[in-house]
Amino acid sequence: MTLNIDIAWLLAVFYTTLRLGAVLLMSPIMSGLGGLLLVRVFLVLGLSVMLVNSLDLPLPAHGLELGPMIAGALLELALGITLAFGVHAGFASFTLAGKVLDIQSGLGMGSVYDPVTRSSAPLFGTMLNMVAVVVFFALDGHHAFVRGLAYSLQQVAPGSGLAALPAEAVVRQFGLMFSLAVSLVIPVMLALLLAEAALAMVSRVLPQINMFVIGVPVKIVVSIVVLMLTAGSLGPAMGRVYSGIFRYWEQVLG
Repeated sequence: MTLNIDIAWLLAVFYTTLRLGAVLLMSPIMSGLGGLLLVRVFLVLGLSVMLVNSLDLPLPAHGLELGPMIAGALLELALGITLAFGVHAGFASFTLAGKVLDIQSGLGMGSVYDPVTRSSAPLFGTMLNMVAVVVFFALDGHHAFVRGLAYSLQQVAPGSGLAALPAEAVVRQFGLMFSLAVSLVIPVMLALLLAEAALAMVSRVLPQINMFVIGVPVKIVVSIVVLMLTAGSLGPAMGRVYSGIFRYWEQVLG
């Protein structure tokens, strides 16, 4: 009994695993499996095998030569990190939006314990991150995510890597993170600005009142109520965040 191993196929799976591993293992989408490293590794390996078998990809021409293998592995890791940056920047919009609300509402003085990262995290930032992941799966974003990974393999063959680092696309995605963060919570920010102005007028009329003691609960109530009333408008803003991730991938891979 002889066992025939296709070296080219094996190398293609190896390179694909490195690319997908850099994207998935560093992605906030899989943060819930942070403690299940073995599960994440097998998930990446199984997905890599299915993508290589289902797509008509050009297989690596070199054999088990150490030099080309190391070069190809480094190129795949660099490409995977570049793609993962787009996902991180997209979901960082929710974290940034939550931190802005925490600071303006006064909840930034306290924090909650995040069991995933095992560290303290702001309340609004944690809440928006959890909602963002739930909405991502609810909108079938994980299907689009897998299609994006398949698109990356079709555009850039396993082991080849990018010709040049798309610095312009990276900078644009970094700047887009701030504008999308503001668009997520702009109604709450405006309501808190009006509350600050009203509290300032009250402090001028009644200077004997401690505005710090009264202002923080007022701003917390205003932020929570306005966020509840405008929760329906988060859907289109979240859609722009998710689509921005895949547009970034197209710019990097195009």
